[in-house]
Amino acid sequence: MRPGRAVWRFLDGGDNTFEGMKAFTRLGRQLGFEYHVVEGLWQRWTDEQLREFMADAKAQGVGIWLWKDSRALATVADQRAFFDLCRALGVVGAKIDFFDHESKEMIDRYQSILRESAARHIMVSFHGANKPTGEARTWPHELTREGVYGLEHRGAPAWARHNATLPFTRYLAGAADYTPVVFGERRKDTSWAHQIATAVVFTSPALVFGGHPQSLLDNPAVDLIMSLPPVWDETVVLPGSEIGEVAAFARRRGRTWFVGVVNGPEARTLRIDLGFLGGGGYHALLVRDTPADPAAVLVERATTTAGTELTIQLRGAGGFVARFTTGDRD
Repeated sequence: MRPGRAVWRFLDGGDNTFEGMKAFTRLGRQLGFEYHVVEGLWQRWTDEQLREFMADAKAQGVGIWLWKDSRALATVADQRAFFDLCRALGVVGAKIDFFDHESKEMIDRYQSILRESAARHIMVSFHGANKPTGEARTWPHELTREGVYGLEHRGAPAWARHNATLPFTRYLAGAADYTPVVFGERRKDTSWAHQIATAVVFTSPALVFGGHPQSLLDNPAVDLIMSLPPVWDETVVLPGSEIGEVAAFARRRGRTWFVGVVNGPEARTLRIDLGFLGGGGYHALLVRDTPADPAAVLVERATTTAGTELTIQLRGAGGFVARFTTGDRD
């Protein structure tokens, strides 16, 4: 089991062909991401194409997850055949979809899929799934699951209040595959800074980015985006957080701290005491909302210490992200 970040062609456009999927793998490598989640298109490829695709991904150093409909895995024999294929191809993970209800038959299917995938060392993400109830403690190769109203739901009229609520409700139950960080129309009312902040505030050891990978590479905050980890060593919920209004989190990975602020619909000023940083000086990379355009960010570099108070002006449905590092990196 190895947590990681993933590119994914579904929400935000892209060439949905064999060559298009190979291009997504290469973009994943450019971002430094560990994985590429491939939807059901792969089932229309020939055996030769599958081998070529996997060889190309291996050369790029990007692990492949394959999508599969749970209805095609209704029996243990079906599950074993699919996971044997994954193992033979060198696939690292499977995204299993369309559970859709919680009958005993379906709950048993979750357990059987987890058991058979574990036996073949294949990681799992469940979609169209119920919320987690602790299964990942028994089966830690289940890295994430949907069970959340995330960016796949195109019909949502607005996201800001919902996003400022989720960290204190659904995410208490466990990791969720919200598929964050989209800079196009699916972001609705939210700003670019808000979108990037969701990748800090929302937790998923398989952190699947919803945006087209080229849009991530082209964003002014690409340096920070590429450095976002999928798992954390320490979390601090910051004062000022209020369910549905603002979610402000400080999270640490190794010696590096990140701050993510997801604002609700009302503009506000937030002051953050950086006392959690500890002693010494830090290089800070700050990503803020712009006053005039939610589809833009201001990227600043500065130095700071733990004794500093950070003042953040948040637009309605806006956000803020920061990275604090010691040493030479900034």
